[in-house]
Amino acid sequence: MRDGTEYLLELDSQHGGRANSWHTDVTFDLAYPQVSVLRAVKVPAAGGDTVWANTAAAYQDLPEPLRGLADKLWALHTNDYDYAASRPLPDSEGARRYREVFTSTIYETEHPVVRVHPETGERSLVLGHFVKKLLGYSSVDSAHLVSLLQGHVHRLENTVRWRWEAGDVAIWDNRATQHYAINDYGDAHRVVRRVTIAGDVPVSVDGQSSRAIKPEPAVRDAANERKVA
Repeated sequence: MRDGTEYLLELDSQHGGRANSWHTDVTFDLAYPQVSVLRAVKVPAAGGDTVWANTAAAYQDLPEPLRGLADKLWALHTNDYDYAASRPLPDSEGARRYREVFTSTIYETEHPVVRVHPETGERSLVLGHFVKKLLGYSSVDSAHLVSLLQGHVHRLENTVRWRWEAGDVAIWDNRATQHYAINDYGDAHRVVRRVTIAGDVPVSVDGQSSRAIKPEPAVRDAANERKVA
């Protein structure tokens, strides 16, 4: 009988566990988690808050012409991204851990920028730091469009900020949110533990499903069997 520990991912600030950038958990995977659960084990005396953004509200706030464009966009998501470029204060330990652990298997998946929620029918934006590029656009145009859409996601009116205390548990719909763990606590120690619940393959506005590019399906399945949380 499993004791459950193999499903826990511990994020320890002293070992590179500082995800200080906007993201939705594990979008480089085909059926990325539908729900994430985070428990605070050790928190700094000050700082280390987490901010969540509502990606369904962000979509609704887009001007109609921009919504129409977003509905047609697809993006390549990967865990092989520029770690330092996605963080305002990159740390060497985090970069080392990212290279040695996080990219042991390279994933690439094509997701629609707008997915339809399988339960509510709402449309939400699928973006965050795992996006490498928009399909069919140059790197420059892709970066501009992603920045434009991402800017709507983290507008203050779409966000909520939580000040952690040890023992707090947060549960969120990973299909309709992004989050950001703020790295503003210096050398203080922060430890949180995360469990995710298996998700579903995103479906676009016109009914197309996301597509796995790397690794090959058999390799991907084997890697998922070994993947923690």
